[in-house]
Amino acid sequence: MHFLVRLSINGPDGLVAFSTRHARLPLPWGLDGEGPALAYGPYLDALKNFLGHNGYQPLLMAMSEHLERPVSFQEIQSLEIISQKHGALYHVAQVRAQICGEYHSFAVNSAVRPTQQAFLESEFALLQNLNKRFPLGFIPRAYVAGESPYAAGDGSPLMLRLFIAEWFEGYHEFHLSRRAPGDPLAIRVWDGCAEPTFLTAQETRSLYHQAAAILTAYLDPDAFSQIYPWHHAAGDFVLKRRQQGVELRLITVRGYRPLVSVGPDPSEKWIPIVHFFLNLSLRMRLDRLDGTGDLVWASSDCLQRIVSGFLEAWQQKAEGGSHLPQASELLDVLRSFTLEEWLLLSDLVLVDGLTEAEEEKFLQPRLEEHLTRLCEVLRQPPAS
Repeated sequence: MHFLVRLSINGPDGLVAFSTRHARLPLPWGLDGEGPALAYGPYLDALKNFLGHNGYQPLLMAMSEHLERPVSFQEIQSLEIISQKHGALYHVAQVRAQICGEYHSFAVNSAVRPTQQAFLESEFALLQNLNKRFPLGFIPRAYVAGESPYAAGDGSPLMLRLFIAEWFEGYHEFHLSRRAPGDPLAIRVWDGCAEPTFLTAQETRSLYHQAAAILTAYLDPDAFSQIYPWHHAAGDFVLKRRQQGVELRLITVRGYRPLVSVGPDPSEKWIPIVHFFLNLSLRMRLDRLDGTGDLVWASSDCLQRIVSGFLEAWQQKAEGGSHLPQASELLDVLRSFTLEEWLLLSDLVLVDGLTEAEEEKFLQPRLEEHLTRLCEVLRQPPAS
């Protein structure tokens, strides 16, 4: 080996260098907390062994595809593996490789339970397929998949399934939060700063516009398959603040399927379009306070930008396929629904779109307010 490999842990106290005192510390888990308890030492060793297999071939393959040129072992100057995030499905590490004086980051997602591993293998295939079909750059490129033995302390055999993907450098998770108890909800960016970072009103409007546009852009206009499930509470979207505004990316694709069947009659295609739109408008507002607290609901002020993001992405889709209605025609159809018709439809959409059981109890009493405001927004001139 001709370069330094550093191991680090990003925890509650920030980024710390891995040492022997961390070796037996258990990794955090997601909401369910089930499965074998992994420890930092053997976990980071498993990642290092995976990346370094056969002369670092997995890493070199990922870097070559990322940079769109062959990368040799001799070009690597240093490597850092950072334990970053631990959710219900995956453990996520960041790999920072220094090549010719520049740093490039990758995500390494790993899973140990059979159910997790099935999701991981599915997501790897979905990311590859969707990036080929929709070369938009809003979801990570998936580079290399494989496995690595985990050396459990009790000697039991465990195998991690892993894949290397694009890491969106400088992007951060965000959630609805409060500046102080009793204050209105606002978007807080998890950027690691000592003082909490909250988005401005303009940045918040842009966030909802972009998130709605991204999900609409990946909608299949024939079978109406869509990226689903997704949830703000899971940190599925990340953002980067720039001088000219915020930029959004979607870091995971857990599934891609239609939520409602499409009949052979062309007129029936309005059903999945309207279904997608209504479900989008509901779920865009839904989050958990600071990511892990109680379910919370964004202000209806975001609805105008959710609608504009949906229509903008739909128009781009329509311009690429002559069989699709124009955004103006779609807007006319959405405007034709009465509040009573939206309420009837929402009962079906709400059940179809649930990702957690408690969401129905939370959303049901808020539907009429949501749909009343949605009708008002649809009647307004589209946001520019």
